[in-house]
Amino acid sequence: MWEDLVTAGLIGTDRRPVPESPSASWGMELDQTLDPAHAVLTLAARHRVVARAGGFLPSCPAGAVAPPNRVPVASPAAQEILAALLSPPQIDLLNLWLVAAVRYGQRVSASYWTPLAMLAARSPDLDRTALGKAIGDRGVWFVEQNPQWMRLAKSLRSQVADTSPDRNVVAVAVTEDAVRADPDLIMDAARPWSDQLTRTVVEIIGSGQLRQRGARYATAVGARLPLQHYELLSSAAAQITEHQELLTPAGLRSVREALLALERTVWLRIEMHSAFSGEPITVQRLETPPW
Repeated sequence: MWEDLVTAGLIGTDRRPVPESPSASWGMELDQTLDPAHAVLTLAARHRVVARAGGFLPSCPAGAVAPPNRVPVASPAAQEILAALLSPPQIDLLNLWLVAAVRYGQRVSASYWTPLAMLAARSPDLDRTALGKAIGDRGVWFVEQNPQWMRLAKSLRSQVADTSPDRNVVAVAVTEDAVRADPDLIMDAARPWSDQLTRTVVEIIGSGQLRQRGARYATAVGARLPLQHYELLSSAAAQITEHQELLTPAGLRSVREALLALERTVWLRIEMHSAFSGEPITVQRLETPPW
């Protein structure tokens, strides 16, 4: 039936002539008021619609099933912070966000998996351990679907699977004099820091001795600074203002950038605490003097 009908509408050497009267198998009579060729093409089109409507739709084979994510997604406020840290990417602060998300038992929204994976694939400084835990099993599975991210996915999978504690990180007791001699010792100091130790670190940042690495050091300090010592930043900035004539213009700029990085990092932690926990911390934000 279909062969008889369609070959009457073909163009080419195999085309059959339009019949004077339709075959009974075609299921209807030709409208004699229409051009016979037009009537045959109309019947062929109708036949195709009926054939498709009565047939099975094509389907692809079932693919792999993504594992579920049982960890709740981070709050909209926390996701707004993440979006701001991604544009442009601020890796040190992004690591801070990822670690906080894991600590508060929340995960990254799926809409941020791609930009985070792209950033991690090209930057070894992004904390892959925190990233793997923050996106969860489903997020790691998502990364595995892209062949260009296979090395990253393998790294994330191994990091998530390794639940053993980091034995290389040992908190030690350090003194103010030891930190003045080697400022990096503060990174391994037991927390919470004392008031005097916190003042010492802030004084080091404000002294200008760190030069170009001052902002990066200040960010690392800000990630560890006890939040209750936030007000100490104001007195440190005031002391630097009093002695700013001792610094060169370049040194003054580096100090100001470092203090801004320190204040921004600590304030980010305050905002993240409120965003992840829903418990705001009432602190008045400090303003760094415009030297």
